[in-house]
Amino acid sequence: MKKIKLILLLAFTLPLSDLLFAQTTTGEGFEGAAFPPQGWTTIGGGGFGTGWSRRTTGNAGTTPVVAPFSGAGMARFTARNATAGTTQTLVSPVIDLSKRSTSNSYISLYMFRDTVYSTDDSVTVWFNTTNSLTGATRLQGIKRYAKTMYPDSGSQAWYKYSFAIPSKFNSTKNYFLIQGTARGAANAGNIFIDSVTWDAFPTFCDGKPDAGTVTASTYYICGNVGPSTVTVSNYTTSTGSTLSWQTSVDSATFNTNAWTQPVNTANFSATIGTYRYIRAIVYCSKSGQYDTSNTIKLWIDNTATPPAITVTPNNAAICAGSSTPAMLVASGALTYTWSPSTGLSSTTTDTVYALPAASTFYTVSGVDDKGCTGTRNVAVQIVNGPNVNLTAIDTTACEGDSVRLTAQAFGNGNTYSWSNGATTNFTNAVAYGAVTNYTVTVKNMQGCTTTRSQNIYGIAPPVAAYKSTVISGRTVKFDFNGTDAADVYWNFSDGNESFQKSTIYTFSADGTFKVMLIANNPPCASDTIYFDVTVKQTSGVSHNVLNRLHFAPNPSESFTTLHFEGIENNVQIQLFDLTGRNILNEYHEQINGSTGVQINTNNYQNGIYYMHIISEKGRSIVSLEVQK
Repeated sequence: MKKIKLILLLAFTLPLSDLLFAQTTTGEGFEGAAFPPQGWTTIGGGGFGTGWSRRTTGNAGTTPVVAPFSGAGMARFTARNATAGTTQTLVSPVIDLSKRSTSNSYISLYMFRDTVYSTDDSVTVWFNTTNSLTGATRLQGIKRYAKTMYPDSGSQAWYKYSFAIPSKFNSTKNYFLIQGTARGAANAGNIFIDSVTWDAFPTFCDGKPDAGTVTASTYYICGNVGPSTVTVSNYTTSTGSTLSWQTSVDSATFNTNAWTQPVNTANFSATIGTYRYIRAIVYCSKSGQYDTSNTIKLWIDNTATPPAITVTPNNAAICAGSSTPAMLVASGALTYTWSPSTGLSSTTTDTVYALPAASTFYTVSGVDDKGCTGTRNVAVQIVNGPNVNLTAIDTTACEGDSVRLTAQAFGNGNTYSWSNGATTNFTNAVAYGAVTNYTVTVKNMQGCTTTRSQNIYGIAPPVAAYKSTVISGRTVKFDFNGTDAADVYWNFSDGNESFQKSTIYTFSADGTFKVMLIANNPPCASDTIYFDVTVKQTSGVSHNVLNRLHFAPNPSESFTTLHFEGIENNVQIQLFDLTGRNILNEYHEQINGSTGVQINTNNYQNGIYYMHIISEKGRSIVSLEVQK
């Protein structure tokens, strides 16, 4: 049943001439190499490696293994490894049912159903008056797996299925649609069909046909050669009619050419005559009669030349996002036509304003006083601003200081404009206050711009100031009274230091000491001041007999070391808090003052403590601050 076309006799009461032109049955066995076959189309892409294709005995089907039902070809819908739900539809040629009346009409196909792959891959047959699934009537579904009762079940084999075309379909243009659907993904089996047939009840031409009306897109060919599209319309197209074309150079002798379609575009040259005469012939095979259309005449003017069209500017650029169109002015002809119309203010004037959403090539056709047409192409390019990277050495600076900002733009011919007036690709950005914003606008050669911005954060410079209070004897409380300091540093000029903004320190001897205070607030420069502090041990607080007696560090967070000058034997050390409570009592046979004695202050509360050191020389007292 390969490429079958049958003529069936339907009623014995009809005249013989009508019997010969009633029902037709056409078959498609997919024998030709082209796929889809001539007149067939597909709907849906199916995806790479999926959808409908042609298989032959030479590359026979697999998954399952199958050979064509008849002949050498068959159609396969690839469901194996296709995403579940993937579909593609094979659409038939046009079917004419206009003379169907009350007769039955059928579609038949053979489908291979296997018993190997149990997934629900299927074929659905639809019918419609358009080559679309939209609004189509569903005729039947068939599952590939033969053991599924859909519509029946059986063993592995080729099965023939026939579908009645509903009686409502009785027009000249109808289609059936074979939709393949994959359901099993990697477990699916492929679907094979073959020997598809369908009935038609076409309207055959009868009596004298109508050759219609022939027209041309242009009747004037400018120059030695040029194109024209010749069209015949309103001619008899019913089954059994044949269209042919005839041409002549003198209107007397016509010759049939190779055209068979109603619309034909060709180049006509003056080398075989100044005029070309063209007409259409329609022949009816049933009646044996024909009709001749009107004859058109093309004038090939080999003395004329197309006008030279110019457009100013010859190409234009519009910055992306701009609302200002490009003005295009054509010259060199009398009338103009622009295409495409996208983004144009007009398509029939010499001056147009173009504002397309994307870069577009326009063609303007100009016709001169002889009717000759010239064309010119012009590009309107949508240009982005330059690609700009704005970098900073740092984004913070001390107030009044500056950091360098650099704008790196790709491409040549860029210009720079900074918010502080600079016109190079870099600028020194001064920090004013807490935040200062700098912008740079970069313009490329097409005049399109890109703007970038950067905040510079200002840091206030520190100011060092202090307050000192003598607590008792050689013990002094120091407080930082300056501003904008992230941290401070005290140096008491006797080898001890502190990093606390408020600290209590006991000097190791009487006298006047030069204290240094440094206020820091990076990245600003530090502010340093020096001042003198005079201390003297008061009675009952210290009777130091040890030179250079001190703790390091002092204040202490966890551990501190008691130091003094020299070596002392038979030493007792006692630590008292401000209430006089003894919290540490140790005896040492000998202490080397340079090595010292380590004191663990982890368990002590923040505050001031006094250490008594009793040696063979006598008693000494030194204060210790614990600060965590």
